Amino acid sequence: MVMTETLKKKLYINGKWQEAEKFTTLKSPYSGEVLAEIPSASLEDVELAIESAYQARKTMAALPSHKRAAILEKLASLLESRKDEAAEIIAKEAAKPIKTAMVEVSRTIATYKFAAEEAKRIHGETLTMDATADGEGRIGYTVREPLGVVGAITPFNFPMNLVAHKVGPAIAAGNTLVLKPASQTPLSSLFLAELLAETDLPAGAFNLVTGSGSVIGDKLVTDSRVKSISFTGSPAVGIGIRNKAGLKKVSLELGSNAAVIVDKGINIDKIIQRCVSAAFAFQGQVCISLQRAYVHEEVYDEFVKNSRKQRMA
Repeated sequence: MVMTETLKKKLYINGKWQEAEKFTTLKSPYSGEVLAEIPSASLEDVELAIESAYQARKTMAALPSHKRAAILEKLASLLESRKDEAAEIIAKEAAKPIKTAMVEVSRTIATYKFAAEEAKRIHGETLTMDATADGEGRIGYTVREPLGVVGAITPFNFPMNLVAHKVGPAIAAGNTLVLKPASQTPLSSLFLAELLAETDLPAGAFNLVTGSGSVIGDKLVTDSRVKSISFTGSPAVGIGIRNKAGLKKVSLELGSNAAVIVDKGINIDKIIQRCVSAAFAFQGQVCISLQRAYVHEEVYDEFVKNSRKQRMA
């Protein structure tokens, strides 16, 4: 794929590429270069995506664990074979250095491999019932079943790996998905759809809609056919989703307040470098970006002094 050309993209619904009526121009945040024309899904498009996922839910739920694992293993293999292309996409749409983008691709491959392994380990429990006299000689058991349709809403900062954090587990557990990627970084998800189309994933199990968060997100959050919402993003948006979602399951990964503990007996200069990187990499736009440091009193003065030296160097 030549990223320097303007490309008109499509939605991916029910295992097929679907035309859209409206588009927005996606530009590189680094150079201003036009990367693609991205479809703006209408309410009707979102409705079709949800219905496709809903109709596919029983097929996906009946898929044995070894087949779900095989789909994810194939996805990881396809991504491995096209990792240079994947890194270029991330670099273009997210303005990341190619070296950093390659790290994200490697982590994404690992995420799908983890999900493939977990697909074979999703099981229930066997419980003894003899906590009371009436339960003597009896056992109970639980069976894990897929929820059904999962609505996944993802951010821009790690556009490939954070999507994998939602897509991989959902497929592993036998669910179907409607994915809404961040407006600035949809190309990674469109690339994912290309790869999934080469696997044995049933049609309708994965659907991709791009466009307005207010149109797509509100429909996903409020539609009764969607049984779970997985969102990564800002606290304000997450709170809004939680308030609108009603009784459906909601998983929120929001802004954190991450800390580091600096104990005595360590290499102070090395840990300072790690702290700086953890705090300021990607302009601090990382889910676990460092914001606080707890330093042992015996090394506190050295930590502060050396921090100042490095800052002034």
